[in-house]
Amino acid sequence: MRKALEKHIKENIKEYVIFGLILIIGLFIGTMVLNNSSNDQREEISGYLNGFNTQIKEGSKIEYSKMIFELIKKDLKLVFLITFLSVSIIGVPAIYLIIGHKGFCIGYTISAISAIFGIGKGMIFSFSLMFLSKIVEIPAIFFLALSGIRMYKTIIKDRSKENIKYAITKYAINMLISIVMLIIAAFIETYLSTNLYLSIAKYV
Repeated sequence: MRKALEKHIKENIKEYVIFGLILIIGLFIGTMVLNNSSNDQREEISGYLNGFNTQIKEGSKIEYSKMIFELIKKDLKLVFLITFLSVSIIGVPAIYLIIGHKGFCIGYTISAISAIFGIGKGMIFSFSLMFLSKIVEIPAIFFLALSGIRMYKTIIKDRSKENIKYAITKYAINMLISIVMLIIAAFIETYLSTNLYLSIAKYV
């Protein structure tokens, strides 16, 4: 399995680098947008984050089942969106935009947390709640995006029934792998990351 993974990365390193650059650009834009946001927006974010932090410290019960359901539902929507775009004429550019939007959301969130709690405490908050799940979630999204782009190009290149069937079957397998990875990321965020934050909440 390790050799297969290394071979896959080696064969598609160019695409993964492009995805990484787009994600970083999204991170940068998200940071810039937050830094230039109005005071009202910052106060709204501050109220939400401080309220969440206070509830956690006061021992409020976390609804794990509801949390993981919402995360998985969000991930499945993303999977179906990428799948739909993979067979549409605007597929490839739109998939790149999705990756950029993911980077934007991460950059905006981290910047908002750091702006409210300060860089040091903000990084603790961000690391405990986001980092562990993202190291699984982001590769899953990259893999799904690559699979979608490959399917689109394969179908465009040869529209024979056999080729279309092969492309769709291969994509379906890759999609299932991505879904499993995203579900794992959801469990990590729900149970591991949340409890990691609870253990260090007194420092934030």
